[in-house]
Order: sequence, then structure tokens, then C-alpha cells
Amino acid sequence: MTRLVTAGALALTAATVRQLFVLSAIIRSRQFLRHGGWASADPAPDEGGPGFFIVVPALREAALLRETVTHMRGLARGYTAQVVVVTTAREAAEAHRHSTAGDTVALARDLAREGRCIHLHYPDPGGRKADQLNYAAAHCAAMLPRGMQPSGVFLVCYDADSRPPPDSLACFVRAIADNPGADVFHQSSRFESRLSHRTAGGLRTRIRQAGSGASALRANRFVLGFEIPRLLNCSLRANRFKRAACSFVYAHVTGHGLCIRLSLLQRLPFPARSPLEDMHYSFILGSHGLTGIAVPSLDVAEVPGSIAAQFQQAERWFAGPARIGRYLADPATRTGWRARLLAASALGSAAEWLACAIVPALAVLLAVAGSGQIRVAVLTFTATCTAQVVLTEMWLGTSEPFPARAVRVLAFPLACTVHGAGGIVGAVRLLAGADGAGKTERAGIL
Repeated sequence: MTRLVTAGALALTAATVRQLFVLSAIIRSRQFLRHGGWASADPAPDEGGPGFFIVVPALREAALLRETVTHMRGLARGYTAQVVVVTTAREAAEAHRHSTAGDTVALARDLAREGRCIHLHYPDPGGRKADQLNYAAAHCAAMLPRGMQPSGVFLVCYDADSRPPPDSLACFVRAIADNPGADVFHQSSRFESRLSHRTAGGLRTRIRQAGSGASALRANRFVLGFEIPRLLNCSLRANRFKRAACSFVYAHVTGHGLCIRLSLLQRLPFPARSPLEDMHYSFILGSHGLTGIAVPSLDVAEVPGSIAAQFQQAERWFAGPARIGRYLADPATRTGWRARLLAASALGSAAEWLACAIVPALAVLLAVAGSGQIRVAVLTFTATCTAQVVLTEMWLGTSEPFPARAVRVLAFPLACTVHGAGGIVGAVRLLAGADGAGKTERAGIL
């Protein structure tokens, strides 16, 4: 029994060391977002800078699309940029299952007639978001003015719920100037629960707000502790040794906030028919040694508004790091040791995801029933994780009264458990041969 206790304490100590690295990464991400470290001067939009197509793939987004287009037009002002909305025939094919979703295609057509955007319609009802983006890239290349080359033009991809800050294109322009040889740039997101902006209700509404807020907090911790640091570790900001050591770590860029050179998309398009196009594409990019350059700016995106929807989202999204068999078999993936190490890293991420389902409950159990040595190890682990969550809430949480923010922190273990439990179901479905639904699915997640 003594050996078992010692082994358990050592395992907890190792887990705490891991979380200390995550805590350090959160602090480093915060410093990056605050200071940026630009090498170039402030951009001059009207002096021959890169061109942009701000592309919004839309499926069942009628409730948000007009507001989204207005917001994106604000981003484009002052730059060589156009807003492109890409609808899909999939919406009409599935309309009988989403009778309250509205008609995104008709609205996009109206917005185009008003001169507010370019409207493209992807004609294949079996296509996914990646196919809409590839369709848009082909049309954008055909729309280039004479003399403008695809190498000087970028697609900036956002979702309909994205609300990037007004200086987003300025951040991309500076990043492009500082990294002229790079093709992929990434603006991470700050997630928020938009239930907090709705009329307050009874206990059930407050529980939903707490659960949704905690889900946003969990996602923000991932952005600060994992997403941004992994991109920074592979960039010129890191020393040569760190870049080499981290080049095999699976670092993904999301499908919103992604700025990618049009000429690269022509050579290496998004993976067709892939339900998790961003994580799949990130694997392909990583196998080619192409990593995204993080910009010190955050898009703003929403999280599902109910625990059930959070569970369903985690079930779908788990396929992202877990479908390495499909990634390795993709002809676009460059085979070799790098791809195999990326696959191992992705599996490690999937294992951590699944662990979220049991770690909160296990920590409580060990703190209550464990020996003195185990309790100290558990409390140290818990304190480290609590520091991560509190700092994330302080830096990325919405500015609400202290009680609401405290409830989000207290509900964080629940959000982790839901996230992990959804991942377990997603893993079972993958093992059973399911392919997974698309990552961005408006109806049913809010």
C-alpha cells in the first residue's frame, strides 16, 4: 500500500509539473497579447499593402448574417478588402430538419444586391465548410484585378458568430510585413457566453448562464495555455532549439481568425469533405513544416448556451485530434517522421481531453479520502489549476459583476467534466465508424 501511495503521489506531482508549464504558458500568452512585439511600423492601408477577401462560410445563419456582414465591412474599411459570404446547397437539402433556421441563401442574395458583400453559393449539398472555403478561394482568384498576384492576396476566414476587433486587418498587415516568408497567420479567439446579454430569468436561466460561462472559461484557458503557446513555440519568436523541439507538436489553427495566402490555398487546398476542416488542415500544414503565425489580437466567438449543446459540441469536436488515421492517409499529408510525431502529439491531446471527464471528480475523491501525502499532492495540483482558471477569467472573462465571474470559476470543473464526457462519446462513435458532423453547426448548439 505504501508503494501504491508513493506511486500515486508521484503521478500527481508529475501532473502538477505539467500544469505549472501550462500556467507559465498562460502568462506568456498574456504578455504576447499585451505587447505584441511588432518589428514593423504601423501599417499604411492605402500604400500597396496586401489584398484581403474576408470570407464567411454560412450554414443556417440567417439570424446573424446581416449583423455579421456589417461588422466585417467595418473591418475592411480602408483596406483593399472585400467581404464574401459563401452559402451552401446543404441548407436547402436539410431544411426539413431545421424549420426555424431561416433562409440564409435568400438573405445573402439580398445583401449582395444591396452592395454589402459578394455572395457565392456552393452547389453541392454534400459539401462541408472546407468545400465552401475552397469554392470561395477559386472564385476569389478569378476575381483578382489584372496585375494582382495570388501571392499578394489573403483569405481571412471568419464564422458568422465571429466579432473580431476593428484593427484585425491592421494586425494581419503588420504580421505579414514582419514575416514575409510565411503563408499562414492566425488570430485566436476569446470565447464568451452571450446568454449573459439576454434578459435575466429564473433559476434555470441562471444555471444555463453559469454553465455557458464556465464553458467559455474552459475554452479561453485552452487558448492561453495551449493554442497560442504552441504557435509561438514554432515561430521566429522562439529560439532555434525550441522551434526544433516543438516542430512535431500538433498545433492547430481554427477555421475562424485564419488568414492564409491565396497562392498557398491554390497549391494546398482545405481537405475536401472533412467535418473538422481546421484541425485536419492544421495536421497537413504541420506535416509540411508550415505553422501559423500568431497575431496579438483576439477574435470574439460564442459558446453553446446549454450543457446539452456543450456536450454535443465536444462529441463532434473530439474527432479533431483523434482522427489521425484519416490525416495520415490524406494524400496532401507529407509522409515521414514529422507526420508520425504529429500523430502521437494529437493522440496525447485526445487523451488529455478524455481525462477531463474524470479528473475533477477524482481530485475531490482523493482530497477527501486519500492519505496525507496524497492530499498534499492533490491540493497542490488543484491550486495550480485554480491559478490558471482565475488568471484566465481575469484576463479574458467578460466584465460582469464579481459574483457572476466567481460562479464561472466555481463551475469550471463541471465544464471540464462535460467536455471530457462528450469526448468519450465522440471516441466511442469514432471507434464504431462514425465520420462526425461538421464543426460549425448552428442549429441545435445554442
